[in-house]
Amino acid sequence: MTDTNSTARTRASGGSTWALPLLALAPAAAINQFTDRSTPWLVISWVCCALSAVLLAAGWSTVFRHGMRGIGSWVMCILAHAVLVAQAMRLILS
Repeated sequence: MTDTNSTARTRASGGSTWALPLLALAPAAAINQFTDRSTPWLVISWVCCALSAVLLAAGWSTVFRHGMRGIGSWVMCILAHAVLVAQAMRLILS
């Protein structure tokens, strides 16, 4: 028989669950900061934001299935969502 409690701890979502969505937003932030925001750059920025949103949804599916590991994971989660909202607002208003 397997111990479900110990496997749940090893599968719980950590801060790395939210790192990929933040990395996906890095190009969008660089584009907004260093380019003239022409159409091709805006398309690339929207694609990065969409990819980040998909990765956030995948992170939430992991959280719903296995739970969250600790307070540091929640901080990363809030940070990832805040950065996504900020980037999306910046793109909408540009």
